[in-house]
Amino acid sequence: MMRIFFSLLLLLPLAGYTQTFTLSGRIQDTKGLAVPYANITLKSIRDSSFKRPAIAALDGGYKFTELTKGSYKILINTVGFQPFEQAISIENDLNLPSISLKDEVSQLAEVQILAVKPTITRKIDRVEFSVENTALSSSNAWEIVKRAPGIQSAGGELSLRGSKSILVTINDKKVYLSGDELKAFLESTNGNEVKSVEIITNPPAKYEASGSAVINIKLKKNLQSGYKGSVNSSYTQGIYGKGDLGTSQYFKAEKFAASANYTFGKGIFYNKINEITSYTAQQQTWYDVLSRKNYRDAEHAYRLNLEYAPDSLNTISMGINGAIAKKNHALYLIPTEIYQNGQYLSRFDTRNERFTPRSNVAYTLSFEHRFSAKETLNFAADLTNDDNQTDQNISTVYYEPDLYVNQFKNNNNQKIKLFSSQMDYRNDMPLFQLESGLKYSRVQANNTQDFQHNLPDGFGTDPELSNTYDYTESVIAGYLSLSKEIKNWSLKAGLRGEHTATFGNSVNPKELNKQNYFNLFPTIFIQNKINNNNTLGFSYGRRITRPPYSYLNPSKFYFSPNSYLIGDPKLKPAFTDQISISYAYKGNYRMEAYYMKEKNPTIQLPYQDNAANILIQKVTNVPGNQYYGIDFSASFQPAPWLALEIQAGPNHVESSFKLSDGSTLYNRINALNANIDQQYTISEKRGFSAGVNFSFITGGVQGPAKISSMSSLNFNARKKLFNNKAEITLMVSDVYRGETMTVSSKYADQNNSFTYYGDTQNIRLSFKYNLGNNALKSKPAKEKTTEQNRL
Repeated sequence: MMRIFFSLLLLLPLAGYTQTFTLSGRIQDTKGLAVPYANITLKSIRDSSFKRPAIAALDGGYKFTELTKGSYKILINTVGFQPFEQAISIENDLNLPSISLKDEVSQLAEVQILAVKPTITRKIDRVEFSVENTALSSSNAWEIVKRAPGIQSAGGELSLRGSKSILVTINDKKVYLSGDELKAFLESTNGNEVKSVEIITNPPAKYEASGSAVINIKLKKNLQSGYKGSVNSSYTQGIYGKGDLGTSQYFKAEKFAASANYTFGKGIFYNKINEITSYTAQQQTWYDVLSRKNYRDAEHAYRLNLEYAPDSLNTISMGINGAIAKKNHALYLIPTEIYQNGQYLSRFDTRNERFTPRSNVAYTLSFEHRFSAKETLNFAADLTNDDNQTDQNISTVYYEPDLYVNQFKNNNNQKIKLFSSQMDYRNDMPLFQLESGLKYSRVQANNTQDFQHNLPDGFGTDPELSNTYDYTESVIAGYLSLSKEIKNWSLKAGLRGEHTATFGNSVNPKELNKQNYFNLFPTIFIQNKINNNNTLGFSYGRRITRPPYSYLNPSKFYFSPNSYLIGDPKLKPAFTDQISISYAYKGNYRMEAYYMKEKNPTIQLPYQDNAANILIQKVTNVPGNQYYGIDFSASFQPAPWLALEIQAGPNHVESSFKLSDGSTLYNRINALNANIDQQYTISEKRGFSAGVNFSFITGGVQGPAKISSMSSLNFNARKKLFNNKAEITLMVSDVYRGETMTVSSKYADQNNSFTYYGDTQNIRLSFKYNLGNNALKSKPAKEKTTEQNRL
């Protein structure tokens, strides 16, 4: 199999010369007057992936060059005229007769529209949540992902069907971040850049094998010639305020295109944790209230992409994406009260001052060559540098039995370099569609920690708690995928192979860890369109989840004298098998039954040391998790001015955990989750729309911990202004603070719980003003790689 795979790749340069032709014409109205700036799309009838856009010139003229022989369809859409569609056959250069567009006649009453575009599209292997030109686009990428179908965001972490082993990508490129860093990165990504979010529960072989599922954020990219831009700003008021100001610019000539985005953000991001820990050895109960204020004083996010197409067969793209937050800092206040046998014993207050600058920059280069309308070759390379610093100055004042102060510093600096390159080949052969590719990625991570005690003559380094940790990881991957349409059947099967080599070196504690492993990841998709109304589907896939880089660091990272986080350099990757059966009726109603099993998933577990009265956030593997359930979803339009999307389903989650005595603890829960989204078009003529969203989940488990139920009610309204050149949006999120979450662990000698609230109840007001030709459409942008998600 591998010999055939490499032979196919080696034969690519031998593809023959293809003769090309030109299509031209003119667009006019029924009176013979030119229709300028009309949107024109040329599609191949035989190759669904071939789609060439254009925009009519001032005199209504248009031209398509470098076309191969075949059957095409020309589509024309422009404001004020009825859509036009015509099938054509190209054998030579072709100049079409003038196309006359008919005037669009419409009579719209207030609160009446002809149609509402659905925000959710269900495909054979994914669900696409479109947010372009909706009220959600005025928020940020984190808020958009939270609202996507089936996604939960408990405690600032994303989960799908109960599993947190999710790979987040941007334009199919992996984001090398996790946890709080991922949340902060998505919060700094302006929602105006987001076209849609894809939820891929069983990714095909072309995708990275990482994660039990993929959340792919598709950014906008314009196709048509001309200039388009916008400026936007927003202000959000929760417990504290935060705001941002940004601009988006785009220009495209015949062969050259450039796009740029910049956002400046500032504000206070707040969360609060109420923690209760019962230490059995001394019959003590500790009550902590952790108030965390993260000051993002000057966050800069930018993106620049350049594209050059010397002809219709070749495209070269390069870009730079980055985020700079040099002034970030934080203040954590933690008052603690201690009770013994129900009686007050003592208290102390901890003040944690943090300096948390961060910078992330990624350089991208890609090349695409089309041998023909059915055969393409793509090459892409990415280089990412991430620098993340956390310097802590922690002081604790103890009040009983005598007043005294304990102070120390914990300075941590993490530098990560990531490189990846990938080649993909696609050929629509007569018998089947072939997709194949190769990928190489390498990660170098360096983490230094300097722990300092406050000694009589000043701060001094503690060698026992200081450490240097280096980690390298390389992955070589290849995949082959075949798909075929046979009457009412759609078949797709793929196989991906990945070889992983890792090396971790910790100075203190002294740890050397090497791992080498090769795994195969098959995927199967079968769909049968029984008739126009009924469709059955089946899918199976196997995935891997590698631990985040920071989880492999065995250093003790202290939050207070009685609380720290510790990683494990010997963490194993987790493997997930998933199977699903689906049924769809008329495309609007869908049911999917699924079963998923994870082996060795990684979790961050609160573990209490009862002898020393210390609460440890311990990263560890658990034996396994199982998830199964049924998802029901429906999208319909009960009235011309109302569109509804409903998703709901019962599920069962089972998590296992090894106790210190070697026995296994099983934690199980039956749960129900639902999401109801309502979109109202109050006045299409005046550009006034609104929406209501409600979601809930009845609970969950993670290792030995139980997670409480959560719900969220959200409102939004949007009004277009100045002849659709501008828009103002109001959003009210988490109206009654239903997103507050409680996590409790009660087993053996462990008895602790915490309640988390992330300042999700807020009001957001945003304004956007468009520049240039607003009729220009968009397409997805170049996407991120898998390694970048694990920073």
